[in-house]
Parts: sequence; structure tokens; C-alpha cells
Amino acid sequence: MGATNLFKMLLKYRPEDKAAKKERLLKRAQAENEGKTVEAKKPIVVKYGLNHVTYLIEQNKAQLVVIAHDVDPIELVVWLPALCRKMEVLHC
Repeated sequence: MGATNLFKMLLKYRPEDKAAKKERLLKRAQAENEGKTVEAKKPIVVKYGLNHVTYLIEQNKAQLVVIAHDVDPIELVVWLPALCRKMEVLHC
């Protein structure tokens, strides 16, 4: 999988912006006012940040971990593949 394909895939899972979140919550509130049952599913999005991703891996909530190749110093992420293998999380 090339970098271009990876970025195309990740583009589908961008975090929602404020306007989209407001619209989603407004629709949910209107449905609750009408007495309909509402699904409380949050959209699946990309999570980022070393501490947050580490937490998600440890909680078995991560499905795929993408590790950048240009991290400096490399010691920040050199242990991440071992953690992913231990927790059986896909990584690249």
C-alpha cells in the first residue's frame, strides 16, 4: 500500500468539523423531541497523538496504527511496533 492510497483511505475517516457535529447533534435532538429512538453511534474517525494512540492500543480500541517514518528522535516510536504486536493490532 503506497502513501497515496493510505492518505485516500484516511481521508474518509477525518474527524468531523464543528458544523458537521452541530448538524448531527441537532438531528439527534429533533428525533428525541419527536419521540423516536436514537442511535448513539459516534462516527469512526482517525485518532492521533502518541499518548492517545498508546492508550487506545492498550485498551484494545485501536484497529490500525500508522507510524510516521520521519519521527525525530526515533526513540519516541521505536517501541510502538512491539506494543502493536503484543496487543495484536495492525500497524504500518
